[in-house]
Amino acid sequence: MKQTFKPIAMEAEIELVKGTEAMKETAASIVKFPEHKTPDLLFFSGIFVSSGENLNKAYFLPSEMVKAHNTIVNKAVDIEHEESEIVGHIYDSKFVDKTGDALNIEELLEISEDDLNKMEMDVHISGIVYKSRFPELAKDVANKKWKLSMETYYQNYDVKIGNMILSRKEAEALGIASETVLGRMAKVLKNGKEIAQGSIARVLRELLFSGVGFVKNPANPTSVVLETAKKKNEDENMDDIVVEIEGEEGHKKDKEDADIDRVHIRNQTDIGICVSYKKRVITSTFEDPNTTVVRENWCTLYDKACTSASRDAHHPDCLRRKAQEAAKLYVADKFKQLEDEDRRGSLLSELKNLLK
Repeated sequence: MKQTFKPIAMEAEIELVKGTEAMKETAASIVKFPEHKTPDLLFFSGIFVSSGENLNKAYFLPSEMVKAHNTIVNKAVDIEHEESEIVGHIYDSKFVDKTGDALNIEELLEISEDDLNKMEMDVHISGIVYKSRFPELAKDVANKKWKLSMETYYQNYDVKIGNMILSRKEAEALGIASETVLGRMAKVLKNGKEIAQGSIARVLRELLFSGVGFVKNPANPTSVVLETAKKKNEDENMDDIVVEIEGEEGHKKDKEDADIDRVHIRNQTDIGICVSYKKRVITSTFEDPNTTVVRENWCTLYDKACTSASRDAHHPDCLRRKAQEAAKLYVADKFKQLEDEDRRGSLLSELKNLLK
């Protein structure tokens, strides 16, 4: 069965540094290099993933990174995230703080999630490129023609606006879980008071790191190759929470018709947000490497392929818009038909003549 594969990328320019003995000792304190390096392999180390938000609007919590620490090593190095183009592998990883000091993973696992998420950290990896099999690639990497990019699966996500994290359930109910709104500026209002503001990002949960790739286009300047060697609170009241996206008017829920307790369900789609559109329809609740994709670019409202190129409910080709326009024309035609068949005026005139 073909795996569904959608990598989340942390990309950056590759920076090669000439390896002095002092630098090798520094690098060795973070990730391990073999004592005896063979000439048919290109060894490299670099920053695999950083806590915080990347330019793809994916937000990595330190707690989620630590939980997935044992899924990094022994994964493939590929080109442009193509699963069939394997050019090497990762053989070691290490968590470090922002000053570059190594962190003990066993100690990190003992820290509470709240305290852990107050930290900033990177994950360093060391890997191998099969130089004898891919000599041109090794040469291009050395000449800075490739960037470094992390890949991961995730099974769930929350949505972050500024410093506020909403659960996936809350975000879907407020109409801000769609990929189309990622990166847009938004405000969160409660009882008319602003409680959060910032760009919309997706907090990835239940990570499973799947490898690293060499790519051409950078997305995050944090990830660089350091060296090569050729030898939310559940009790919060959501009743009065409104999300305004880039000037769009927010919506409050009607307490009598909400399907999810204490969270507004959006029935009206706004420009750029289609609650019926699904990029992929899958066979399970959450997407993982074994999930089967049964539909892509799908309209769940009409159970047909999406007809809007922009995935916008206001687009002329949107099935929902076409249905609304057809309904308006039908109603207008019916009213005209009733008006044409209405004989009340003529009958009233005849009655007046008879009374005279």
